[in-house]
Amino acid sequence: MTFDDETIVAYVDGECDAVTARRIEKAMETDNLLADRIARERALKSRIAAHYDPVAQEPVPDRLTALLTASMENNVDNSFAERKAGKDRKRAGRAGFGIAQWGAMAATLVLGIVVGQFGLGQNAGPVAQQEGALIASGQLETALEKQLASVQSEDSRYRIGLTFRSRSDQICRSFDGEAVAGIACKADGRWQLEEMIPGKATSGYRQASSSEINARAAAMMADAPVDAEGERQLMENGWK
Repeated sequence: MTFDDETIVAYVDGECDAVTARRIEKAMETDNLLADRIARERALKSRIAAHYDPVAQEPVPDRLTALLTASMENNVDNSFAERKAGKDRKRAGRAGFGIAQWGAMAATLVLGIVVGQFGLGQNAGPVAQQEGALIASGQLETALEKQLASVQSEDSRYRIGLTFRSRSDQICRSFDGEAVAGIACKADGRWQLEEMIPGKATSGYRQASSSEINARAAAMMADAPVDAEGERQLMENGWK
């Protein structure tokens, strides 16, 4: 696998997405040329930082400080502190409303959309309920079981994204469809839905499903996503 210079720079700067970072780190284990490229980029970044950091840390000259202070005394908007304090209070009130809460809201929204379109029964639509768990059914189950990300037609109802092994040692696959997108993991012979967000037909509720799902997948991965050959082997082995 090859990576362009822009991706390498983004990785060294800590700005590339989590899935790409995992792929680079996995590739570095066997690709000495890639490891050397990254080492050189890190060394260059260190030299630039060493050159400019002392300048950035120099104290502001007294004459400039005096000018700045005089300007602030004459022109400062004293309401700024009050506005900032108000924003801080609002932010503190939302502090407990984090990723888990947003994830629960998204899953509830998706479930409502799916139930509204298909009902919630064993073959009624893409999601079924079994022993208290939400599992893939119908065409979604078929796609997860038999569709390779490397070989899928444009008219497929569900498109498969990443295939990876989770930290809990399950094979998981991301997917995107009209009603629902998310991540399903193979457990006890069924594809259990671990993450769900609204699909393409409800794009008004989301901005970028692939990025959001990839970020969630990266948090679940034990290693980098498998390549096309690895995906094929897993399917032939019953996703084990």
